[in-house]
Amino acid sequence: MKVSVALLLLCCLSITDGQDFADGKNNQPNIWTEVRDVRDMVVELKVKLDMVIKENANMAQQIQELKKENAGITEQMKITENQLEAIKRENAEQAKVAFSADLGMRGDLGPQSTEITLTFNNIFTNIGNNYNPATGLFTAPVKGAYYFRFTVCGVQSKQSLGASLHKNGQKIVSVGQWRNHDQHRYGSNGAVLQLEVGDVVCMKLLPGYTIYDSPDNLSTFSGFLIFPL
Repeated sequence: MKVSVALLLLCCLSITDGQDFADGKNNQPNIWTEVRDVRDMVVELKVKLDMVIKENANMAQQIQELKKENAGITEQMKITENQLEAIKRENAEQAKVAFSADLGMRGDLGPQSTEITLTFNNIFTNIGNNYNPATGLFTAPVKGAYYFRFTVCGVQSKQSLGASLHKNGQKIVSVGQWRNHDQHRYGSNGAVLQLEVGDVVCMKLLPGYTIYDSPDNLSTFSGFLIFPL
């Protein structure tokens, strides 16, 4: 930089001397003014250069920080993808259990002197095939929390309506309506049950009660696995 400035000064002096010699005039004060102008320009350029260098250094630092941030984001994305894959595998391995069925008969059933197991054999859904429409029994394939829901209908004015949900032969919940109704009557109930593998759930008709069904599918039984335990 110093060499360049010196050469520039010599060029300016040479040009000026030549002009002075040709014109026969002494312009010495003008030469130093030009020298100062050149010096000021060099100083200004140096200041701007220093600013550019600092800005480049800051930009380089910011680029490095962005690279580190991007690397962190990439790593987090990989972790998230691995977690999603694990969830997909877990969901794929988890038992899929759900069923829904209608009684399937046309007309009245009952009254009976003893409880009888109701066979809801008009299947709407039987994911996992854990409900047996021939026997009316649902058998738990895995330990877990299950939800069961049922609705029963009755039309006999002189007969009572009633049914109950059983787990392993034990009555859990029931519905019932007494006789002397001259219109369609409905009863619904449900329960969340914790089941072990092999536990059996079914619906039974109460002794002395009736149940009715028609092509409109008025009496139904449904259940599904909420989550395994």
